[in-house]
Amino acid sequence: MKSAWSKLHLTLKIGLLLFIFGVGPLLILLLLDALHLVEARNAVGFGILAFVSLYPSLILILIGGILTFRKRRKAKLLS
Repeated sequence: MKSAWSKLHLTLKIGLLLFIFGVGPLLILLLLDALHLVEARNAVGFGILAFVSLYPSLILILIGGILTFRKRRKAKLLS
């Protein structure tokens, strides 16, 4: 039995990983700052990383979601 990750289209996988590794550090830093565990004085680097990676990752997730849906629908029709 295949895992859920292996059933996804490659474009969707790349988009999800780009979103996690591009926006994730900024979100983690903001969360830690809100919990007063870390003092985030200057998050410009993480902000630029999130800015550069957010829109391409959302586009890839959208396209990959459509391609995954089409692939699953085609597999259902053939079986």
